[in-house]
Amino acid sequence: MADLGPTIARAKEALRQRIDQAVPHLLGVAETESLSTMELLSLLAKSVRVDNDRAGFWLLMACVAGAMPTREQVVRGYRFLELAPEGTEHLELLRACAGASSLNENFDRWVTVISDTVVADVDFCARHGHNTGVQRVVRETLARWNAVHDVTLVAWTEDGFLMRSLIPAETDRVLDWVSSRRTESSPASAEDDAQLIIPWNCSVVLPEVAQHRIWERLACLAEFSSNTVSMVGYDAIPVTSAEYVISSESERFVRYLSIVKHADLVVGISKSSSEEFAGFADALTAQGLRGPRVITVSLPIALAREESALTDISERSRRVPLVLCVGTQEPRKNQLAVLAASELLWKRGMAFEVLFIGGAAMPLSIPFDIEVDRLRRLGRSVSVIRNGSDAILERAYRDARFSMFVSLHEGFGLPIGESLAVGTPVIATDYGSMAEIANGGGCLVVDPRNDESIAEAMRILLTDDIELDRLEHEALARPSRTWDDYSAELWSAISEGVPTR
Repeated sequence: MADLGPTIARAKEALRQRIDQAVPHLLGVAETESLSTMELLSLLAKSVRVDNDRAGFWLLMACVAGAMPTREQVVRGYRFLELAPEGTEHLELLRACAGASSLNENFDRWVTVISDTVVADVDFCARHGHNTGVQRVVRETLARWNAVHDVTLVAWTEDGFLMRSLIPAETDRVLDWVSSRRTESSPASAEDDAQLIIPWNCSVVLPEVAQHRIWERLACLAEFSSNTVSMVGYDAIPVTSAEYVISSESERFVRYLSIVKHADLVVGISKSSSEEFAGFADALTAQGLRGPRVITVSLPIALAREESALTDISERSRRVPLVLCVGTQEPRKNQLAVLAASELLWKRGMAFEVLFIGGAAMPLSIPFDIEVDRLRRLGRSVSVIRNGSDAILERAYRDARFSMFVSLHEGFGLPIGESLAVGTPVIATDYGSMAEIANGGGCLVVDPRNDESIAEAMRILLTDDIELDRLEHEALARPSRTWDDYSAELWSAISEGVPTR
């Protein structure tokens, strides 16, 4: 039989360390060495009960259990505390924490309670090299914040029980992105070298869409802890356009909204995305909740981390015009309509090449792949690049005669802004966030549900050099708004727009 003595000793030592971390925040004193662990627990539990301090109880549970609690655990545990006979509060606290700690593989580890700082949860970007729209925003923003502000970057343990610091490779993946990191991911052992973290009186910022394993505990943090929670609001597509996503994505997003429900601030990436989140916030009055404040800080019209000079317009001349379509291949992005409109023009004898750049959202991309294969067999000029580098993407924007982004629903539409940033005109959707961008110039707008409308806009830009030249100059004349501008405005919005709890 294995000797459990060392394991038990480590667990007791870690429990005491975590409790000591809570003391200055709940009791205001630091000298507690003369007290036993049970005596100290008794003091802490009584203090929380006397002060009716739900936030303090959240912190105490997190430190005792070595895991951030869920809402059910906090509500149930506080009832235990309220009903406890005097002098037994610490026993009821331990009973409440039993469930939170029972599956915690990190129970024998120390934690650090950090306070009065900005904590940025970059769990997905730290762990994975995936780099589409949301990840591009996170990496562009955090790299700039980190250069000028005091920001603590955190991920979560694999079980989703606690925040943790990043290991060096994860920090680089967030702050120093290059395309070669695309296939990287953090090993399971990454958290062994990380510091476990509990935030207290912090401004917790969620610049990405939180992953499902942390929803319950993150929502509980937003509802009960002393931290304020600010979120970047990208879109509500999984519920407002559920017909375009797999059903499990809609189900997951509904759970994600439990965090939004108790957040303090949602910063939409466009007016359209803000309207979606404001509508959800307004609906919360039926539950007696105030919901988050919702404001807008629109994304920039810029390439990601590019400082190079714009390509001269005359350099875009090609023997066969290139039409570019950037975005993940899935029904919502409407690439099948682009192919249908292109086929209408090819049948009329027009010569051009269509290039798609973006990832495949399997299994949603299967119809797109089937149609591309069919058109290729007919001799049509269709190319698809998946997992291409940022350099390939930028070169394509500069080489294209025009780009197309006729998505059916977007929170913003980064490919429109990236194309316009180098002076390449765009055919864009005539409503929502895409119309917001197009209104600044450089775009033709179309009804994305009308193949003939799309084909006509393509015909104009393929044949009318004067119109193309007008749109190119409109694009280049747009007021400059960079990632530096966006990052600074977002920081200001979060710093000034979060109410004090």
